[in-house]
Amino acid sequence: MNAAQKKAMNYGQLINETVQSIQDEQDKLNPEFEKIRDALDRSKVDKMDDVEYARVQKDFTTGTKNYQTTLAKLEKGKAPARLMGTHISLVSAFKKYVEACSEMTTSIGDKKQVDRHSFDEAEKKQDEYMDKFSKLIQKLTNLA
Repeated sequence: MNAAQKKAMNYGQLINETVQSIQDEQDKLNPEFEKIRDALDRSKVDKMDDVEYARVQKDFTTGTKNYQTTLAKLEKGKAPARLMGTHISLVSAFKKYVEACSEMTTSIGDKKQVDRHSFDEAEKKQDEYMDKFSKLIQKLTNLA
């Protein structure tokens, strides 16, 4: 295997690990997101169980840190030359997604206080940038 093939293989592995890591975090956090979303929509955040709310806060904080770790690995990734432009766009989209995750985590405040506007805006940004990320992953798949 020559150096270019090895680089392409390593990059493919990085992309697979990145996608799997994101999927794992989403699988963990989505049920908790749904709890907060439901409580917000029904104006019942203050009625959530204290322990459950604290767990959601903690898990969102942990999830955001895990996303930041995944982002750092992706940023260090060495894409083959023909994929470099797409890689840069991919990193940018994921970075903005992680920033939106951080904003959402921050919006889930202490004492069962959720900044609804910040939470809603973060959700919109997450949807937008994960959509971009997914399209770029599809583009990479087609280019590879």
